[in-house]
Amino acid sequence: MSNEIQLVPLPLAKRILDVLATSIIFLLLTPFFLFLLLFIAIEQIFIKDSRGPFLYSEKRISGGQVFNFYKWRTFKVTAIEAALKAGPVIHTANLQKDLKNLTYYGRLLKRIYMDESPQLWNVLKGDMTLVGPRPTNLENSTNYKNTGDFTREIIKCGLTGPYQSEKGHAVRSQLELDRDYINFVSANSGWKVVFKDLTIILKTIRIVLEAKGI
Repeated sequence: MSNEIQLVPLPLAKRILDVLATSIIFLLLTPFFLFLLLFIAIEQIFIKDSRGPFLYSEKRISGGQVFNFYKWRTFKVTAIEAALKAGPVIHTANLQKDLKNLTYYGRLLKRIYMDESPQLWNVLKGDMTLVGPRPTNLENSTNYKNTGDFTREIIKCGLTGPYQSEKGHAVRSQLELDRDYINFVSANSGWKVVFKDLTIILKTIRIVLEAKGI
């Protein structure tokens, strides 16, 4: 990282929110996770193409650091292997256009936007935060930096962000909204940042209920 790029420090209150809220969400989702694991196990017993790891991970950038970004593995292993032959980066948006690439539980998770839920573990670990610019893969990170977009280099990335909370309603670009959020974090006290994060989280819940996804 060049000398001009300085990491934006996150206030302690924001980290407290991350840990408390994520822990509560984990507890609330425990019955769902148990049901999901049972669903996956049954599907893998009867459908050979669905067999493989429960989780999928890839390298992404958050706060200028490379980390393992987790999701439930919604794609069949054969589809992932075929995509990797085309290049080191898997473009999941292209894969999911063909439902045959998805496991049955993967289709369920995509429909209810729960395929991203393992990222709660990333938040607890400190790789990510609940609210911030969404992390991107290494290829996109390089492309963004080449255009002067260093948002994912200077602040930890989030499970959701200002742009995701306005999906379908945003009148400004993701880059503008992310930069405004970074400036807000830099200029305000920890508790103001927490209030801002809670507002974004509530807006995100609205977007998910509207079936907009994040």
